[in-house]
Amino acid sequence: MSKFCTSCGKALDEGAKFCAACGAAVASVASVAPVSAEAEAAAGVILPQSDVPAVAATEKTETEAEERVNNEVKREVQKSVKCEVKNKVKRRVENEVKSKVKSGVKREAEKGARAFAEKIFAEATPAFATAGEATLPLKLTPFTSGLTGENLFAVLKSGWRGLLSSCKRTLGDKKRLKVVIALTIVWFLVNFLAAFRIFPLPVRILSWLTAARGSLIGGSIGKGLVAALFAQMIADKGMLQSLKGGIGQLTAAAKGGKKASAPLLLGAGVALIVCNLIVSSNLQNTMVCVAGFTLAAKALTRNGFLRRLTAALLPKADDMSVTAVMGGWMLGFALFAAVSLLSGGSNGYILGVLLVFIGGGLMIAGRNNKEVAAQ
Repeated sequence: MSKFCTSCGKALDEGAKFCAACGAAVASVASVAPVSAEAEAAAGVILPQSDVPAVAATEKTETEAEERVNNEVKREVQKSVKCEVKNKVKRRVENEVKSKVKSGVKREAEKGARAFAEKIFAEATPAFATAGEATLPLKLTPFTSGLTGENLFAVLKSGWRGLLSSCKRTLGDKKRLKVVIALTIVWFLVNFLAAFRIFPLPVRILSWLTAARGSLIGGSIGKGLVAALFAQMIADKGMLQSLKGGIGQLTAAAKGGKKASAPLLLGAGVALIVCNLIVSSNLQNTMVCVAGFTLAAKALTRNGFLRRLTAALLPKADDMSVTAVMGGWMLGFALFAAVSLLSGGSNGYILGVLLVFIGGGLMIAGRNNKEVAAQ
């Protein structure tokens, strides 16, 4: 290996002791053997490692990235689990609500059907499901069609049982019982005052309102009608709706043409005669007509005793004719109130017999025409 002069820097020849250029003596330098890395490590010498920080930074970056990925995965998993649980809970709640609603609707439907059936067989079922049916034509009126074959005696027997049952219900119902007691007191008071010729205007109004005057039999029936009206007004919240329905059916019967006119006149004539039997045709007794008209309107919208009785009395009549007769019965009470404005106590008999003859004649003529057409 070449050496250089420490004085002038020129290269020295191998083994030269003096510099050829400047003549300076060459210092003897001992050759130093290279030291191995193992010896330096044993001596406590640490070799410089310039790539260690880069490796550490790389490892730290990878660790942070892995943690970030793990955290992101964990959040996504939690979000997915939460969403799935939420959907399951939502579906379960919806199914439970639907099940409860269906069960409730089913129970209500069964309850309504059971109540409807009970009312049918209890002879107190409204014939109209909606108020609109109150103005249907008679041929479209939804009445039960199996009443025409019922025996008259069975109907009367059933009606008597119904009357007794109604009396028992009245005795057990405090509201109805109070009405009956109040009316009884008024009847006694009015007749007591009338017996002593004490009959001022307030007493007359009270007498008219309660139908306090009258004969023993007819007056008792009239009082019964008025008492039934007041009891129905208190107990039956749908009384006004029934009245509207009855008037609607009466209007439909009046528009029913020739087929409905005959039974309508027949029913009106019979009602006039019955009214005159109950009370005399004077203005003081017209409250009985009001009660009869209202109760007949209610009966017209029901499959009750009056409809069964009419069907039993007219076994060959169809539902339309039965309804028309009942409409005429209702109309007869109104006509009697109008007839009461005239003088005389037998006006109801006269007009009633006239209408019965006309209605009966038209029905017979119509039946004969059908038989001739069939032949």
